[in-house]
Amino acid sequence: GVRAEREDGVLRNKNETHERITFSARFACPVSGFTIDEVEPRLFSFNAPAGACPKCDGLGNEMRFEAELVVPDETLGLKQGAIYPWSRTGSPSIYYEQALEGLARHFKVSMTTPWAKLPKKVQEAILYGTGDEPVEIVYQDGAGARTYKTNKPFEGVIVNLQRRFRETESDWVREELSRYQDAHPCDACGGYRLKPQALAVRIDGLHIG
Repeated sequence: GVRAEREDGVLRNKNETHERITFSARFACPVSGFTIDEVEPRLFSFNAPAGACPKCDGLGNEMRFEAELVVPDETLGLKQGAIYPWSRTGSPSIYYEQALEGLARHFKVSMTTPWAKLPKKVQEAILYGTGDEPVEIVYQDGAGARTYKTNKPFEGVIVNLQRRFRETESDWVREELSRYQDAHPCDACGGYRLKPQALAVRIDGLHIG
């Protein structure tokens, strides 16, 4: 039969008078099903693949391109080199200038207006892209012999920098682009450098970090 206990003169089932605690042999949460690997020392080491945060590789921070570094002088206009990484320091930059000219035409702003005086919407579009909104840009090579036109959403200067940083095989280009980055705590591990499975192990509500 089921064991029963008396409480205040009433006969009660033991399951009604005791808290039920569930354990898992597979280190799984009984509510969400979240599982972790076997609890062992390497799980708590950010120097080991078993414990390091997969997003930041155990560094605790990630480098992001910053608007303040991309546009260090807000008194300059687009024509004067407000977008510092795109300023005319090399042959490909003529295409960047033509892209900015297309954006200026699209948003009906002047290439010489100081960055600080451009509408916030225009600044956001230049830095982070136009979303689904197409922009007509006319490109012309240096000699003027070939001209072609595009009419598609603009990816954004910062997205362009991110893509180039990710795709380049040149250490020089990577080092050059890193000038426009700054460190931020990793949003996956909160700067604790460990994977979620390690941070899920808690003592008195606190994880090892």
